[in-house]
Amino acid sequence: MLTAALRSSITRGARCAHTAASSIPKPRGAIKEPADFLTAIGRGCDEHASKFETWESLFTTDSRTMRNDFGIPTRQRKYILSWREMYRQGRDLTSISESKKKK
Repeated sequence: MLTAALRSSITRGARCAHTAASSIPKPRGAIKEPADFLTAIGRGCDEHASKFETWESLFTTDSRTMRNDFGIPTRQRKYILSWREMYRQGRDLTSISESKKKK
């Protein structure tokens, strides 16, 4: 009979086994390094370029690390993560302006 802890770890492992590891896309066009990527997406994300040393670190750093270790604010962190996924899927980078709240 399996103990509760062992059963829990087996279930957790089985749940994650079917997800593919995220790929790191190759730089394309004028985007050659993290600073280029963050400048292209706009919204002041380029001020965090020094925190991503390599292209791989830009695409492998998780949200928690961006928050706790890098100190990137929530809104910019979500914006970077969403553009990172869109770039991974092949979308060209463009700056999306922030919408202004209606009064």
